[in-house]
Amino acid sequence: MNTEVDYYELLGIQITASDKEIKNAYRKKALKVHPDKNPNPDAAVLFHNLTQAQELLLDTKKRSEYDQIHRSRQERQKKKQEMDSKRRNAQDELEQREKDAKKAKTDQQQAKAQYEAEIARMREEGAKRRQEDWGNNDKEKEELPEETELDCALKIKWKRKKYDFSESDLERILDPLGRVDSVALSQKKKGGAIVVFKTVVDAYSIITKKESHPVLSQFESIDWATGKVPALVLRMNKAEEMKKEARAALFSANDRATPATGKPLFSMGSQSSFFKPANLPNLKTPSSSKISDNDYEALTLMKMRQAERDRIILLQQKQATN
Repeated sequence: MNTEVDYYELLGIQITASDKEIKNAYRKKALKVHPDKNPNPDAAVLFHNLTQAQELLLDTKKRSEYDQIHRSRQERQKKKQEMDSKRRNAQDELEQREKDAKKAKTDQQQAKAQYEAEIARMREEGAKRRQEDWGNNDKEKEELPEETELDCALKIKWKRKKYDFSESDLERILDPLGRVDSVALSQKKKGGAIVVFKTVVDAYSIITKKESHPVLSQFESIDWATGKVPALVLRMNKAEEMKKEARAALFSANDRATPATGKPLFSMGSQSSFFKPANLPNLKTPSSSKISDNDYEALTLMKMRQAERDRIILLQQKQATN
């Protein structure tokens, strides 16, 4: 008995074949491979194996022993095939994960490049608009704080598990408070965006209202995109501080000038007052009933910019006449 030979496969029959099926299978195979009819050099060996297979399988005892060995071998082969299949599946899964990781990394790099390109585009458009508004006067560029696109941009964050804002959602929420120019959602991580406003005044309006306006409470944080306050806003804040100091000094002078009648000679609301300290600016205090502090700050900034433009135009006219 050669346990390494599959006699059932050799005869082309099942393990449940009867003696009659075994004999018929042997006859058919033997006629094809008999050395007298088949010139193939291996025909004699194959014919011998067929004869051995028939003798073994027709012997009940030997067949029973062989069947046990045959079934064990079949189980081993089956397990080996399953293990090979699992290994192949594991290898395929590993390769697929590597492909997915590479694709995710590529997508992230592309998203980052698109985000940076969008910021660059907005910066370039802002530069063009500034050039149209301010002209190419070198003297003006030297004396005025240079306003960049990012000076008009705010970085806004929100809890992405609670809100799922789109670009149109952000524009709809913010535009009534400050005119929005463009919106770029963060591609690296959800829950963030860069919002560019028409002017620094519009962006500053959002900053001043972020703690008090109810609609802005949806956002976790609102800050300047550059991480620092723009030069124009710093100038406005400085001018506001000077205005408060001057107002305090004027009130102090007015108190000292109060006569015995108890009525101030130099009332802030008096149109006939002739007193104006030489070292104090011309102060115009807006009515608190008609304009809010935030609106007044925005108005002050716009007036500052207009005054700078008027001064430059006047300087150019003087140079032209000379």
